[in-house]
Amino acid sequence: MKVRWIILAVAGAIVIAAWTALGVAYFNRPSMPIWIGIVTAAALSLEGFFWVAAGVFGWGFLAKRRASLARLRDRFFGRRQTPTE
Repeated sequence: MKVRWIILAVAGAIVIAAWTALGVAYFNRPSMPIWIGIVTAAALSLEGFFWVAAGVFGWGFLAKRRASLARLRDRFFGRRQTPTE
C-alpha cells in the first residue's frame, strides 16, 4: 500500500472520529463554547480531508499525465540517450 493512501485513510479516520464526536455531543447538549469547538473541529477535519484527497488523486493524475507526455516526447524526438564516458 502506498504512503499516500495511508495518509488518506488516516485523514478519513480523523473525519469519522470528529463527526462521531459531533453526533455524540449533539445528544448530550454541551455548552455553547464546547459545541462551537466541536463543530469547528469537525468542519476543519472535513476540509483537511478534501485537500488531502485532492492531493492524492491529483498526484496520481499528474504522474500518469507526466508519463504520457514523456512517451509523446520520446515518440517525436526519440529516446534520450544517457551520456557514456
